[in-house]
Amino acid sequence: MEIRHQEYMEYYHVRMKKYENSSLYPHSYQSEKELYEAIANSKDLEEFGRKVEEGNLAVQNSIALVKDQETARKNLYQELKEKIRLHAPLRILDVVDTVTNDTELINSVSEIEGEVNVEITLDLFTDQIYHDLMILEEIEVHRIAEVPDEWKNEINHEYPQELTNQGHKDWKESIIPHARNWDPLWQYDFDLIWEERHRRLLPIPDQVLKKRIEQFKSYRGI
Repeated sequence: MEIRHQEYMEYYHVRMKKYENSSLYPHSYQSEKELYEAIANSKDLEEFGRKVEEGNLAVQNSIALVKDQETARKNLYQELKEKIRLHAPLRILDVVDTVTNDTELINSVSEIEGEVNVEITLDLFTDQIYHDLMILEEIEVHRIAEVPDEWKNEINHEYPQELTNQGHKDWKESIIPHARNWDPLWQYDFDLIWEERHRRLLPIPDQVLKKRIEQFKSYRGI
């Protein structure tokens, strides 16, 4: 066995060992094992090259890695109840075994991720209520706070309405146009606030959240 052949064999052996006994990479381990056995059982690199080409081993190796990575992502997103982010690994796993070459694999994964990234972007507009919590509280305090008479004249009583006017303006001129760049029919969906991926960002009791939702509607003019 020539030196280069020996070095390549050692290289593929290290690659195989990297994934050995890994619960996250079962497909990759099997694929790397097939590559290692192919080169270990070839009389020279030319024979190894033919085996790789005839068995489509390089492409299958890429597919195996994608399957392992997307399976891990799928399991994580299912555990976290990230329903929208889960779409990408599910769709990728549904098509990955049908691809025949690296270019098709790359294009398929990129296309799916691009589509789901739009879904994620739109879903994240739900978190606007989270970003508005402090200002909603500030408006409430200015409207209902009990203030001693000697200080009442120093309060800007127009401040809550000024904030609300700006909230309406930003919603109409910035947030809605931005969202509708991704979906021309976008409307804020209040039901999504209660789904776990959004609800867990709001560390307040349900009754307080219900009140904040009504204040949010008023503040943003929805």
